[in-house]
Amino acid sequence: MPFRPGEVIVHDELVPVYESWEQLPGAGRRPAEAVWKSLQTAILRIKRDGQFGDVIRQALVPRYFREKYGVSNLYCVDLAAYHRCFYTVADRVVIPRDIVDYPTYDKWFPGRRSR
Repeated sequence: MPFRPGEVIVHDELVPVYESWEQLPGAGRRPAEAVWKSLQTAILRIKRDGQFGDVIRQALVPRYFREKYGVSNLYCVDLAAYHRCFYTVADRVVIPRDIVDYPTYDKWFPGRRSR
């Protein structure tokens, strides 16, 4: 049986990023539209199963997430146009932490080629 989170909330620091992704498709940016749609689909799936994303093992959690958010768990969801959404689960709440492009992903996870 899947883990159903109580809610999905956007972390305060991600709100401006989230809003910019929401506005880009209206500006006629095709890749941004694909990323935005895939993000919405991913969020719907995460609402149905909070552990939908790929689990990032504790030893592989990038320093960025450990230092900035102090995360003890991290999940990754592939989005369109080689983007990734990272999120954590805390007390039955899913919190998206960042949306990154493939150069950032490759920097955080060297040797793990983007697919």
